[in-house]
Amino acid sequence: MKILYIFILMMGFFGVQAVAQDNNKIDFENIAGELRCPTCTGLSVLDSDAEFSNKIKDIVKEKLKEGKNKDQILEFFVGRYGPWILREPPKEGLNLLAWLIPLLVIILGPLFVWFRFWKHQPNKVDYQLVSREEILEKFHKELKTIQSKKG
Repeated sequence: MKILYIFILMMGFFGVQAVAQDNNKIDFENIAGELRCPTCTGLSVLDSDAEFSNKIKDIVKEKLKEGKNKDQILEFFVGRYGPWILREPPKEGLNLLAWLIPLLVIILGPLFVWFRFWKHQPNKVDYQLVSREEILEKFHKELKTIQSKKG
């Protein structure tokens, strides 16, 4: 019976460790994915195999082992390298414009085009549409003129 208790305790212990390791791996991937590789163009630290990125990955792992959370680790790197280390600009201050301007262009652009070009566009083609009665009246007038000329 003691062996069963020891087995259950060991399974619980290893299960908790496995969950903690999975959480640390997920946190590591999230954090490393948000940091820009300083030597590569367009790659995150997570995707890069550059030596400098590997050093940053090691620092992220150390900070996670120290119990730091995502925000604290990102603040550490921003303090050390500046906001350009982040792959997305922070949504505050002047950086807020980097988020708002594309949205405004997407929303207001079609409205501008519609007001500028389609709403105020004059009718360039005049089809001179006439009613059936006008056509018949004109036809009768021409018929009378032809008949009066003949005789």
